[in-house]
Amino acid sequence: QIMKKNLIILIFQFYFSISLADIIIFKDCKNNNFSYEKNEYTLDLTKGLVTREFIYDDESYEKLKLNDINVKRKNTTNKGIAKENGLIVSEIAGYPAFYTQMIFDIKDSSVKIKTVLNNTEGISLVSKCENVINFRKES
Repeated sequence: QIMKKNLIILIFQFYFSISLADIIIFKDCKNNNFSYEKNEYTLDLTKGLVTREFIYDDESYEKLKLNDINVKRKNTTNKGIAKENGLIVSEIAGYPAFYTQMIFDIKDSSVKIKTVLNNTEGISLVSKCENVINFRKES
């Protein structure tokens, strides 16, 4: 009886420990250069993946289209992420002498970009988000 009960508890704990994933959503993110109908980043810490979903408003889309005919009004992008020094950072994009990396700062609800050129580093604000939601998602 006791062994059966312990086995059921153990299976129950194992099932729930693997079916929960930390999810952080940066919602309603604003940018000084462009306006969006939707601009949010969903960080799945268990999968090590950030998904950005955005929809430019009409004015921003028309402005961007003048310089790049391939720009999409609505888009979804994915990148790998990891925790590093208390921050969540994206995988590096670029070459050893020049690369960029996204920084997700939960404390100040912001998304920044780190740019490195010949070992000279700069960090710029990309978006300030109105809401940061942290929850555990059942899979």
